[in-house]
Amino acid sequence: MKKVAILIDGGWFSKALQGAFTGAKPPIYPKHGITADIIYRNALNTIVVADEEITKVFYYDSEPYADEEKNPLSGIVTDYSKSAGYTSRKRLFKELGERDFVALRRGDVRPRGWTLTPDYLEKLMKGHKPTPLTDSDIYLNFEQKGVDMRIGIDVASLSLKKQVDRIILISGDRDMIPAIKLARREGVQVVLVNIPGRKLNHELIEDADLLRQLTPTL
Repeated sequence: MKKVAILIDGGWFSKALQGAFTGAKPPIYPKHGITADIIYRNALNTIVVADEEITKVFYYDSEPYADEEKNPLSGIVTDYSKSAGYTSRKRLFKELGERDFVALRRGDVRPRGWTLTPDYLEKLMKGHKPTPLTDSDIYLNFEQKGVDMRIGIDVASLSLKKQVDRIILISGDRDMIPAIKLARREGVQVVLVNIPGRKLNHELIEDADLLRQLTPTL
């Protein structure tokens, strides 16, 4: 039996699953969004051969933002700890953490400032005359920190300590390439997961041992 660890870039995987469902014909919409059950079940579906034994499922994502921020146009203060997004993210972490084999790895999220919405920018690019800005034309941009680093550390630790024979990596971030190279040098096979609608970087595919196709299910 080959000992296997599944490493999931939570932000990337959630977007990939959502894109696969909405890109279906006819579109399929999860009733309650991308839930812990959907993430966990589809992660386990990346195990496709009989000689693979799961040792751990690592899930990496940032904690939801919980501070207050003041809109520069209206002056309205928003408490993000009371938002629907905060509640759903906390529930997702709790439910995933209760699943078999799952280890949570949390990064941080920080505001990078207010910026124009894609819709407003698109109108400007099309030559539309600028209109006075309103609250709906700007949004608070967030930056996720620490997730890539934690994935890289775990890849290195699993490989150097010979804890697994194979790593299934669910991510499309090319920053993972150095970690993939290290794992392979240590004799650990690296499997990338391809999901319909999400194009993987060619360099990622080139540096992996295997590429598996996942057709997401609800």
